[in-house]
Amino acid sequence: FYRRLQALGKGPKDSDEAQPPQAEVMAKGQVAQIIAVPGGAKVIEEKNPELKGKLGFFPVPGKTADGPGAVFTGGSDLVVPAVAAHQEEAFTLIRELTGDAWQKKLAVAMSYVPNKTTLAGAVADDPGTAAMAAGAVNGHATPNTPQWAAVEAKNPIKEYMTAVLTGEDAESAAAEASRTITETLGGDS
Repeated sequence: FYRRLQALGKGPKDSDEAQPPQAEVMAKGQVAQIIAVPGGAKVIEEKNPELKGKLGFFPVPGKTADGPGAVFTGGSDLVVPAVAAHQEEAFTLIRELTGDAWQKKLAVAMSYVPNKTTLAGAVADDPGTAAMAAGAVNGHATPNTPQWAAVEAKNPIKEYMTAVLTGEDAESAAAEASRTITETLGGDS
């Protein structure tokens, strides 16, 4: 499925959104669509004001027309250090920020998807964020571990995706990526 999606375009198979910078490529009129967060549209419009109001949004397509594809859902980790002088106050702040009222306010103010699918209506008036919220229904987060940063540094997921797009066996490439991730997280493969 991933190969079929990529084959619909002309983007490089061995790169990511940073090389070349996809917002710049789109602003120059060299591509018709990209996968990005809603803030990416603002960057494109800043680089090419003629595109202001002309960009549309939709979730990453799914394998069938009746639903969006699976996507990464993530954000910032909020923690209270064990040695924090004001742990109770810090916990209260985190509880408030992750509660329904503040999630709605933050989602609207920052064009973010709230932390619960039941709060998606808060961003219904923002087409980009609404599309992202629709996709988040099938979203998956990274493991809750401090070692995940080491996985991102090694970037086995990009290596896997490049392998699939350049014709390698998807199952073998997935097994290798899984081994790398498991070892990096400190487990056995």
